Amino acid sequence: MKTVKLLCMGLLAAALFGAPALATEHTIGLGAGIAPDYQGSDDSQGIPLLMLKGRYDSGRSFTLLGPNLKVNIVPSKTYSFGPVLNYRQGRDDVDNDRVDAMEDIDDAFELGAFGSLSINNWLLGAELLADVTDEHDGMLATVSFGYRWKAAPTLFIMPKVFTTYADGDYMDTYFGVNSGNRGASGFADFEADSGFKDVGINLVVDYTLWDRWG
Repeated sequence: MKTVKLLCMGLLAAALFGAPALATEHTIGLGAGIAPDYQGSDDSQGIPLLMLKGRYDSGRSFTLLGPNLKVNIVPSKTYSFGPVLNYRQGRDDVDNDRVDAMEDIDDAFELGAFGSLSINNWLLGAELLADVTDEHDGMLATVSFGYRWKAAPTLFIMPKVFTTYADGDYMDTYFGVNSGNRGASGFADFEADSGFKDVGINLVVDYTLWDRWG
């Protein structure tokens, strides 16, 4: 595990600091999402999303979408690969009183790698993440499938569905109950097993306003 973390951190540092200082094509955006109040909650909340994309003359690129930063180190239009850094919000001051009485879960940073393939505008992607803040000490694997529709010469619409598999350490941190995290909630012990934790969808609309800005 430690070797994987060091390798991913090295790839991320090399991609960020070895790239040109300024990208030559840019896309910026603001959006909104709906997410549970905490993982496993029936209550939803609105969350703001920031998007920032940059592409260099070499074909390499970076994408920031919400809490997820990807750096593509492969100069190809067909496939991409590189390091990824993800921020995961913890659990604190939630609406459910019993869950709020449990011990808080701090925010976490996860580091890993991603890869994607584009064939005739069909998009296939995979992402592997590992906790580097010793908060959940787990690993997650996400696969996605989407389509890049050219609705107009300067307008692209990209719907995507995804699902995430999480290991036992991750699941037990966010869904398990034991003497270490029960607090004053009164919940009975529960050990959460590894498995598919979610299915989701996102939609990106990319409109090119000027030659190099979208």
